[in-house]
Amino acid sequence: MSAAPLSGPPRSDLLHLSPEALAQTVNVGVVKRAVRELEGGYRPALTVDEDGGLTARFSDGLVCSWPPATSIQHARCTCGAATVCRHRIIAALAYRETVPVEGAAPVRSPGEASDEDLSRTIPASLLQAATMMRERGLSIDVCRGSSTEPCDTARLPSATVRYWAGAHIEAARCDCLRASACEHVALGVWAFREADRAAARQPVHQVRLGHVGSVLALDALPYVQLMEAVLRHGVSQGAAPLTQPLSTAMEAARHTGAVWIGRLLADVEGWASAYAARSALYAPEHGVSLLAELALRLAGGVQLGQALTVLGIGQAQETELDRLRLMCLGARTERDGEQRRTRLVMADMDTGTSMVLSHEWKVADTQLGDEATLRSSERLAPGVRLTQLAQGQVLAQQARRLADGSLRLAKARTAQNSVLPQAADWSLLKAPLRFDSVAQLAEHQRAHPVAAMQARHAARQFVVFSPSAVDDVVYDPNDQAVLGVLSDGEGDQLVLRRSHEPHTRHALDAMAGALNGTLGPLRHVAGLLHWVRGSPQLEPWAFAC
Repeated sequence: MSAAPLSGPPRSDLLHLSPEALAQTVNVGVVKRAVRELEGGYRPALTVDEDGGLTARFSDGLVCSWPPATSIQHARCTCGAATVCRHRIIAALAYRETVPVEGAAPVRSPGEASDEDLSRTIPASLLQAATMMRERGLSIDVCRGSSTEPCDTARLPSATVRYWAGAHIEAARCDCLRASACEHVALGVWAFREADRAAARQPVHQVRLGHVGSVLALDALPYVQLMEAVLRHGVSQGAAPLTQPLSTAMEAARHTGAVWIGRLLADVEGWASAYAARSALYAPEHGVSLLAELALRLAGGVQLGQALTVLGIGQAQETELDRLRLMCLGARTERDGEQRRTRLVMADMDTGTSMVLSHEWKVADTQLGDEATLRSSERLAPGVRLTQLAQGQVLAQQARRLADGSLRLAKARTAQNSVLPQAADWSLLKAPLRFDSVAQLAEHQRAHPVAAMQARHAARQFVVFSPSAVDDVVYDPNDQAVLGVLSDGEGDQLVLRRSHEPHTRHALDAMAGALNGTLGPLRHVAGLLHWVRGSPQLEPWAFAC
């Protein structure tokens, strides 16, 4: 049953609060209950006053009041719920029925939100913090509502903002703890302004924010001295020749507040220490890559508006997150003697943002035969077991995302994290995490050509690819590797490659089973993407069949 149209000015900020948008605000179960009750006849009487204020009166006496330019969190309901209640959700859904979305005015770009809108919606202290971040310079991916995004979306290094009602920024939703009316909403608005000004209407466009005053005078001497020490001494003499220049460079990074440089130097220290410890994880090419990245960041970070993106100056060390539904897309364990380090790539199903959950554990030499059992007993947090999460999903509260996309789960009590199984249906994910075609992968690569000039991310090369067909499966006995050739709907091909490792002796058989159809039709494959002479090659971490 549809409701009669209302008089009064239309509330465009409410018209785009679909069940999908509301599910990013509150628990999915609450939204589903609200939809069922609305369909079952629990329908309020709606009125809109001259100022645009919406009032919803329910038959049981409850009343919801929703002033204009107000987010759902700040609407009022007499039920007394501490969080967003189902009555507010029902009111929003019922109002959408009175003014069909297709008959409403087109959604305006978030860039059309005025400075007055920002001042009215976002607290002055947070708006000032956003201004400071903009002046330091940062890059933001502006994603237009399309097949890859449900609405206009701004992807910042530390947060993802979805503008469900476009320029009506009171309906914008951020995945940080504040959830709405935060500094990330303002930064996204400014990024959309720049994209609108440049008439950039492509689905994804990277915008660089920054002013003339944001050019940084960086003292590069401590970092140059470190690179000279590495080139002169290498690591064959141990870490001693690098101790002093590395310490000086780290102190310079801390003094400047260059988060990415600090983390890069920590990787250099770990690389040098791995050689001294005769670690199985040591690789000489890794050190070459780190030094090249350091040189590129030093050169690019002093350019106009690049201090935050390239050097990480002003980047928040960690961001508190709101309620999350995280699905595991794959896990990989590195082994070094008794030490184990498992990394799980998690996807926020509401925003399509990837994060990495790491866990350190040990297996004694006398327990190698029981490693699978020991792995199953490992806990990442109260109520969260490693093997269970690697094959499932977690509903998390009070989690924290570090600057590089690493994730920390709350460890105070079990109720904050609930692990559930998953059906490995990753079709809801879109770019920049899941891709249906090689052309999309290439377009994303062109938009982010130099990884060393982007914000550092623990899952930077991780993608999900959904093929149309498996063209070939080959075993290479010389390299002890299984190769698979996948094609998309246009016939373009992507190569999978996985080499044998003694500690995962069944991995190649599992990969062959996924590719030849033994485990069922292949729907998705997730792993690390590399470009080899212009062609995509994927190192698989997980298959969804």
